[in-house]
Amino acid sequence: MNVDTKTLFTVVLVAGIVGGFALNNSLFNTIEVGAEAPDFTLMDPAGNEFSLSDFEGEKVIVLEFMNMRCGTCKNFEENSLKSYCDDTMPEDVEVISITQTKNADDDELAERTEEMGWKFIKGKNEITDAFGADRSPTVVIIDKNGMITFSKSGAMSQSDLEKEVKAALE
Repeated sequence: MNVDTKTLFTVVLVAGIVGGFALNNSLFNTIEVGAEAPDFTLMDPAGNEFSLSDFEGEKVIVLEFMNMRCGTCKNFEENSLKSYCDDTMPEDVEVISITQTKNADDDELAERTEEMGWKFIKGKNEITDAFGADRSPTVVIIDKNGMITFSKSGAMSQSDLEKEVKAALE
């Protein structure tokens, strides 16, 4: 059987598109608002392991999926998150920034943690995929019962952040 190059290319291209569509819609389904947050375990720069479930029943979690070199992320952190953490954040709220920056080292993460006042952690692709965090920053808020109450790609104002955290605390 002789198949010309153009036909073979077309078949491979179509198979790749169909396969990619199936992969994106079956294996990497993202979690929706109102769904239970997937548990994960990460390590902080000091080598301490923690899981999302460690906070269940005790804290509302604000997850920021970010990139260490992202200007929009840094601006959001300095103008919304830091102000919120310093001024009005209730004690039963925890902020965790998860970076996908491949070359972020523990010293850089520890320095950023010290500077900003909350945990900066090196993430994993499967966590980013599970939360649908395809843009930096992406903010996900999880209530004390482990349910996602808010998810948004892009920065947000401090007042919007406060409103969404307050809703998760109710």
